Amino acid sequence: MWTIGGSTGQRYRAIVAVAFLLSVACNRLPPAQQAQKELEKAREYAKQGKTNEAIITYRRAIQLDPKQAVMHRELGKLYLGSQDYTSAARQLSAAVDLDPSDSDARLALADILIAAKDFADAKEQADAVLRERPANPRALLALARSAAGLGERDESRSAVEEVLRVEPNNANAWLLLAGLQFEKKEYTASEYSFRQAIQYDPTQIGSVAALSVLLLKQRRTTETESLIRDCAARNPNNSSAEYLLAAFLIDQKRLPEAEQVFRKVAEMQPSDPTQRAALANFYLSIQKPELAEKEFLQIVSKYPDDTVSRNALASLYMSSNRLAEAEKLITAVLKSFPNNGDALELRGRMRIQQSRIDDAIVDLQQATRANPQSVQAHYYLAMAQLQKRQSGLAETELESALQLQPDFSPARILLAGIKLDSGKLRDGLSELDAAVARKNTGIGPYITRSVLRAEQGDTDRAAKDLLPLLDQFPTNEERAITYRALAWVKYNQKKYDAAREYLRRSAEAQPDSPETVYLTGLTYLGENKPEAALSFVRDRLKSKPGWAEGCTVGGQLFAMAGRVDVSETYFRKAVTINPEIAPAWQGLALVFTAQSKYDEALDAVKKVLQLSPQSAPSYLQLGELYEHRAEWPQAQSAYRKALEFEPNNVVAKNNLAWNYAEHGGNIDMALRLAQEANQARPDDPEICDTLGWIYVKKNTPAEAIEVLKKSVAQAPRNPQYNYHLGVAYLHTGDTKKAREVLQAALHMAASSPLAQDVRAALTSIKN
Repeated sequence: MWTIGGSTGQRYRAIVAVAFLLSVACNRLPPAQQAQKELEKAREYAKQGKTNEAIITYRRAIQLDPKQAVMHRELGKLYLGSQDYTSAARQLSAAVDLDPSDSDARLALADILIAAKDFADAKEQADAVLRERPANPRALLALARSAAGLGERDESRSAVEEVLRVEPNNANAWLLLAGLQFEKKEYTASEYSFRQAIQYDPTQIGSVAALSVLLLKQRRTTETESLIRDCAARNPNNSSAEYLLAAFLIDQKRLPEAEQVFRKVAEMQPSDPTQRAALANFYLSIQKPELAEKEFLQIVSKYPDDTVSRNALASLYMSSNRLAEAEKLITAVLKSFPNNGDALELRGRMRIQQSRIDDAIVDLQQATRANPQSVQAHYYLAMAQLQKRQSGLAETELESALQLQPDFSPARILLAGIKLDSGKLRDGLSELDAAVARKNTGIGPYITRSVLRAEQGDTDRAAKDLLPLLDQFPTNEERAITYRALAWVKYNQKKYDAAREYLRRSAEAQPDSPETVYLTGLTYLGENKPEAALSFVRDRLKSKPGWAEGCTVGGQLFAMAGRVDVSETYFRKAVTINPEIAPAWQGLALVFTAQSKYDEALDAVKKVLQLSPQSAPSYLQLGELYEHRAEWPQAQSAYRKALEFEPNNVVAKNNLAWNYAEHGGNIDMALRLAQEANQARPDDPEICDTLGWIYVKKNTPAEAIEVLKKSVAQAPRNPQYNYHLGVAYLHTGDTKKAREVLQAALHMAASSPLAQDVRAALTSIKN
């Protein structure tokens, strides 16, 4: 009899529920058997090409029985087929851990590691298989490829030759052997190996491309074209073969023919957004943006959901500063696909152009979350963070970009700049070395590296690095830059005639370079021949009287020669010709300051800030001018602004700390700023004096004496440093040392306003 309360219907439902639960419990299979059933379903899905369903089912099977290596291996290979290499590596590693004898998993993992350039770990996997199966051709090939990546050419060659003894028709082995032979300039043997690779695998476009490079190196153009066209004919539906043909035609300056090939590619696979845009991208590559725009417009009109082409068109508009049109396209993409990483990246880049840095950072952070593998998103996020002076965050983003693409030179160059700006010269040079080692960067990193080495005294190595650039970067502008860098090296070696010879060549390559004029004048000043420098500048400017940049250089050189009056004339002429030339206004500000014309200097600096509103050095200069005018609140505001744009500016920190301490500011804030400045420059006497005087005001004289002694040791004839040290001793009660130091200060400052304060301190001792 049921004793549960409720109606008969409720009791009946309860009976059915209990019976159902008992049935399920009795019929439930053990986890291992359930896992096997899921494995069979996953394999069936994979056989049918239902990759997503197969992946889900494999993962369900692994949850039920995570110790079966075969499941991890098969799921890993499925991920590999869908190009999810991270997940593939994770599953294959699990398979190897569970079953170290699983050679299939080891070798699949080795292939991923080789693609990721982790050659050492790949070699470990190959070696592990070869210990069990010494003649396994797949393992030998993995060993050969990983050894080649590690630079172990002899071991690589030995392994690949062993593969060919076992499998003489292995196209991949022939291709690797051909590459090794090419590196050793065994061109005849290399050509034979390339042709063997093509014979055994006609679909392998990489072999044809590599052999084409060899043939072109030997100027066998006709054979190259025949080889590539045969490849395209044998692979009629392979766009890679068509791209290879187009690349050859572009190299041969046969652009109309290349255009037809790209048109064919665009029509060959219209369902693929990347392929359908092939012709448009070709037009971009040959700098015909109007044709590219027309092609993209046709694509997006015919395929409204093609976000790839919409983003490409938006990027084109951005490059021509048509931001409103670009934003319209990007907004449309993000309305339909809010997490489209490419569109978010484009909008972030646009926000940088618009100086909307906070908005740019938000977009680019979202772009990196949406597409963590986007090198560009990490790079532009770093650029935005640098605008906000967030150098630590920017460094992290650049390192992420370089992990994804080690040969992405713009990120490495930017990272080098961060390290150099933070005083890490060795690290900065190391990044520049890595950038130029990639061989696909512009001339900038080479020049920067050599200039830094010259300034550090390594002039011979700097010159040795620069000379090959004349052949490597042959345009007039690049040669002019290289000659100027060589001149700078000679200047640092005090070989002024040799420097001027290089500058003469630079002027031939690029006649209107203000840098060449400046460096030439500098060589004469280095020889202590100011009249020769000034004569050179006058003669150069006579031939080009309306040259604002040249007048600016003239002003700088005359100022360096001590001819302030003439310097002012040249700077004034420069801003008359071009009122928006900021360096000339900066020069005028310095000249006016040297003449104690503080009102005129203030106006000049304000003009600079109109042209460069985020210039931290100009705000620093503004603060110093306000100090000359005893306008302390304005000075403090200017220093704060300098720190807003350059948070690590040590001089601004020191000056602001002093102003706070002396002219009505927060003494605790002053102490923090002075401590930060001192940490950056622990031996700077002025910074030590600021920090020590604040310690005096905070009534911690022991700490004051410790840093003030450094100031006096560095500049023993400075009366202010001695006065402050004397007062610190006075606060500790050491009147003997106080009197000694204060009397020395009085002797130095007998005729200065400081003398009154020193006498008052000495009087307090006598009393």
